[in-house]
Amino acid sequence: MNFKKFFVILFSLSLFLFSANIYGDNENITIPLKDYNLLIEKLEKLEKRVETIEKENPNQTQIEDKIEKVEKNIKQVNKDIDSIYNTVDKVETKTLKDRINLSGELRTRVDNYKVNDNMRFDYKTYMKEYMNGVMQNQMMADPYYWTKYYKKETITNNNSWSNRLRLNLDAEITKNLKFTGKATMYKNWADSDRFVMYTDPNRSKTPSDTTIKLERAYVDWVIPNDIIPFSITFGRQPSSEGPPFEFKENKERLSTYPSLLFDGEADGIVFTFGLEKWTDIKNNAFRIAYGKGYQSDDDFNIYYDERGGLDDLNVFGLFFEGEIPTLPNSLFVLSYVRGFDFVDTPLNTSMNIGSMDLFGLHLQTQKFLNSNFNLFTSFGMDISHPNGEYMVSSPETMFLSGGLLDDNGKNSHTGYSIYTGVSYDIPFKPLNNPILGVEYNYGSKYWFSFTQGSTELFNKLATRGNAYDIYYIQPINKSLQLRTGFTYIDYNYSLSGWHIGEPTELNNILRNYYLLIDCKF
Repeated sequence: MNFKKFFVILFSLSLFLFSANIYGDNENITIPLKDYNLLIEKLEKLEKRVETIEKENPNQTQIEDKIEKVEKNIKQVNKDIDSIYNTVDKVETKTLKDRINLSGELRTRVDNYKVNDNMRFDYKTYMKEYMNGVMQNQMMADPYYWTKYYKKETITNNNSWSNRLRLNLDAEITKNLKFTGKATMYKNWADSDRFVMYTDPNRSKTPSDTTIKLERAYVDWVIPNDIIPFSITFGRQPSSEGPPFEFKENKERLSTYPSLLFDGEADGIVFTFGLEKWTDIKNNAFRIAYGKGYQSDDDFNIYYDERGGLDDLNVFGLFFEGEIPTLPNSLFVLSYVRGFDFVDTPLNTSMNIGSMDLFGLHLQTQKFLNSNFNLFTSFGMDISHPNGEYMVSSPETMFLSGGLLDDNGKNSHTGYSIYTGVSYDIPFKPLNNPILGVEYNYGSKYWFSFTQGSTELFNKLATRGNAYDIYYIQPINKSLQLRTGFTYIDYNYSLSGWHIGEPTELNNILRNYYLLIDCKF
């Protein structure tokens, strides 16, 4: 029992009984003041004695109260410890996020291809006769005997599925240093074959296996000054899926360079000068770029060239860009690229066959004149400068022959291409404002540009002929969208995308229906 509480109650009751009037039988009971004070004094002493006893011999209730207080203290300590750890985790996570941001993209795509190929090489018959020695004997009498293996054939693939995973990284290292990277895994479903035509520009753009390949990894180093803002970009460059690919991909600008002239992966260094202050052209910049289109090292001594006498393909570029005056949300790019010392096929890199100049003009605008239309036009031109060297047709050269855009390596040629299109943002909120787009490109007989790493497997922008493309984008939410489309290509000349040999007339047709789903996270 709690004695302290007992005496407090007793003391209160005494006050009530002896200091108040008690109405019983209509009589009042009183007590002298001296006796009252004496009683109060005794009660106070008794209360103090009880407090002393409780301190020396606590009862069960006090013990329970103390235990409860201890438990509360323990809980508070644990809570404080958890709070400390949570704070540390948050600090570490924030520090990591402050340094590196990570996002991802997953694309699943299905294509339905049909190609009417008038120059399909019959490998089955070729290998049969080659193994029996028939072909070798015939080629000794006629070096072009192998051309008999070309035939007309309709090729179909109505169930071609693929997956592409991209991991995007960026980090603000300091105020003037920023890192950007992209790693890609791209493969056909259950693909068990090896693709033999890998080159550096298309490592991550060609379906292969489940390995991760580095598509981009570069640092922007900004050097501010009062005269001309200046930056250096070094590493694996943002050189693929450039303007106007952002319309078809429904993204922000994806690359530095217009895709008609250059689409692929490239290592290099770029110097950018900001000119807006001097020209009054919004986002005006001048770029000087250097990279390599081909380089091979010795398998045993990586600092040696693999083959003596074979020069690297060095590439230099100049680019002038900005917003089209009086047209908001627009872009123009003037381009010049020079490739020195092109080499022959990736499977037979044994000689340099000449150099080439490329010129480009790109124009595009979003929300044209405050409408829902997005427009673009690109023009490209190439001029070849062969050096007199050329390949002789053979199985080792994949039966390709000739020099730089000709048969004997002696004749310079000029090619050109035009690429244009329009997309419309449909203002219909119940369908999340879908997008409808149409594109067209044409390439002449001698058209060539650096698009070996194109996102489209059939390298649409390298077409020597006419290419038509229509697509529909259905956003599901901010992270998910569908795209379906149809591509029709009429190849007027052979060797689209190749820089070797004299193109010949063709009448090949490619038709492709596709559906893809993109998830961004």
